[in-house]
Amino acid sequence: MTTTDRVGVSLVVNGEAVEVSSHHASLLGALREELGLTAAKDGCAPSGQCGCCTVLIDGKARVSCQTPLEKVAGKEITTLEGFDEVERDRLASAFAAAGALQCGFCTPGILVRVKALLDQKGSDLTKDVTAGRLGAHLCRCTGYTKIFDAVEMLTHGQIPAIELPVGIGKSGTKYEATELALGDRGYIDDMKVEGMLHAALHLTEHARADIVAIDTSAAKAFPGVVDVFTGGDVPGELRVGLIHKDWPVFIPEGGRTSYYGDVLAIVVAED
Repeated sequence: MTTTDRVGVSLVVNGEAVEVSSHHASLLGALREELGLTAAKDGCAPSGQCGCCTVLIDGKARVSCQTPLEKVAGKEITTLEGFDEVERDRLASAFAAAGALQCGFCTPGILVRVKALLDQKGSDLTKDVTAGRLGAHLCRCTGYTKIFDAVEMLTHGQIPAIELPVGIGKSGTKYEATELALGDRGYIDDMKVEGMLHAALHLTEHARADIVAIDTSAAKAFPGVVDVFTGGDVPGELRVGLIHKDWPVFIPEGGRTSYYGDVLAIVVAED
């Protein structure tokens, strides 16, 4: 770790003064990796196009993956975890009742945006304004219509009670809808366990090439690397498939690549 890495950045997160390392590429990295606040999702970092990482910075909705840490020094950051519990319940209940989420990955960021809109406009919030502001959020599941319905419920305070369906033919809310909406149901990148290692694929740089040899010695010697695996380390078959086993898991020594996505090795490291 260099001297620069050890420099701290002071800010207020969810009402608590904290200091985070300056080595993170953005505010999103500090929130997720150092502070363990995972409601803000990484959907496209550092592009800032999907809105999944939206947080409040001094009360304004901003994408955290494009926010350098030095720009928020001393500022107040509020993530979905830091919302008042009553407000969290209202937001999640409205989205659950309206069916305004499916996979739920983008929903926490949308909820943060909606809170900012409601704080600004209150009961004067219109669908046109909502639609314009939600242009910063990509949702490939809902088609947005039910999101507008949820926002209208929140605007007018008309949130129906959520009840479990009783009997055949009764409709209910999506399973774990509130947990998904609030970002409380973890996705793979949200999960951390003690001693967890990380893996990265090394892909071929040539669409069509004969693999004469694979030298992993330099990669294995790199600090933090635990091991490097190639096709030669796989005791079973190297090909998988639904109908025919025609998809190679690895391209081994002596094999031939078919496209740029072919895997030559997997590097396993501490971080």
